Amino acid sequence: MDFAKRRRIASFTCKEEDQEEKEEEEEKEEEEEGLAAKRRHWSSLTEPLLRSVLRRIDSLEDFFAFRGVCRSWRELAAPTPDALSAQFPLILFTRFPAYTEAFYDLGRRRLYRAQLPWRVHSRRSVAYAHGHLITATDPPNSKLLLWNIFSESRIRLPKAPEPFRRVRLSSHPSDPALDCIVVLFAKRSTVLQYCRDGDSLWTIRNWSMLRMVDDMIFFRDNRLYALTATMQLVVVDLAADPKLWLLGDGGGRAAEGHRERWLAESGGELMVLCHRFRGGFDVYRWDSGSCSWVEVLDLGGRTVFLGSMGFAGSIAAAGPGIRGNCIYYGNSILFQFPVIIHANQGPSIGCTARCNSASGSPSFLKRKVECVRWRWRRTLKCDIRGCDAEGNTTTT
Repeated sequence: MDFAKRRRIASFTCKEEDQEEKEEEEEKEEEEEGLAAKRRHWSSLTEPLLRSVLRRIDSLEDFFAFRGVCRSWRELAAPTPDALSAQFPLILFTRFPAYTEAFYDLGRRRLYRAQLPWRVHSRRSVAYAHGHLITATDPPNSKLLLWNIFSESRIRLPKAPEPFRRVRLSSHPSDPALDCIVVLFAKRSTVLQYCRDGDSLWTIRNWSMLRMVDDMIFFRDNRLYALTATMQLVVVDLAADPKLWLLGDGGGRAAEGHRERWLAESGGELMVLCHRFRGGFDVYRWDSGSCSWVEVLDLGGRTVFLGSMGFAGSIAAAGPGIRGNCIYYGNSILFQFPVIIHANQGPSIGCTARCNSASGSPSFLKRKVECVRWRWRRTLKCDIRGCDAEGNTTTT
């Protein structure tokens, strides 16, 4: 009797356990179906809606988190100037003594590590333009490489036969619809080197007029403009039959009182920024009607970034840490960095500059067009984060 009772109890217990296991399996299946439905829901959002969200993302963490949702979102959020248009200006500089690259977020006062795919000291960064870091080996016959920091794509250029100091790109080099021209030149040199993606050799032109050139910039319809020491504006046509011609007389202004001059673009206007020996800048705007330079005391609320190698970019001032109607420029001490500007007015552009590592706050000069000299704060060193291409972040 006891044996039969025990068998009935054991059978009932086994049925209860089987029922519990079945219920657990059903719950797991429901959870998996719910997760799959959520994934299908996120991946089924329309592309115009996702692009609208993407243009409002203003931090690298959120940008890479967006890319990590699913494969379709990652493909949509390619690191293009349009996708990064809402980002705050980023400064790329070299960290010593490790010689690693890092970004500095102006608005959030945060550093992001970047690992370069070449050996230390094998290359030097000479410029940043249209989303690509431009690096070169030591002369003679420098080997140039355009490296997209976010997508890690590379474009190799021919060896440069002549020495150079500055690099200019006419457009985004990875866009097949654009005819990107890479220009190499040095201040007060008569030699101009240029090539297009796919060319096996550089085209070299020797113009005596270029001995007086202080700077060059691509402006409007990818046309190259040069500035002479007497403030004359030179148009350089790099067509099949290259030629150049002068625009106006420049007002006969010599370089007296100015240590350096740079061509710049701000709000669709061509400008020249003249750095005075005693500090500060004189700013002039090109008036196409009179073919002359007109002095300006206001940048229309915009912010201009300038480095030791030339114009870095301009944006409409927005957000904390960025002052409108100011010129930000790097001090020529210790650290070398290219300034990366993700502007709302088209592709990102930049150049190589240097930064003072001394502690202290930016100094503002009391002029209508103010100037900000970068000085690093020691407190910045406590917040260093790294982001890889898939959106993973780590804190060191």
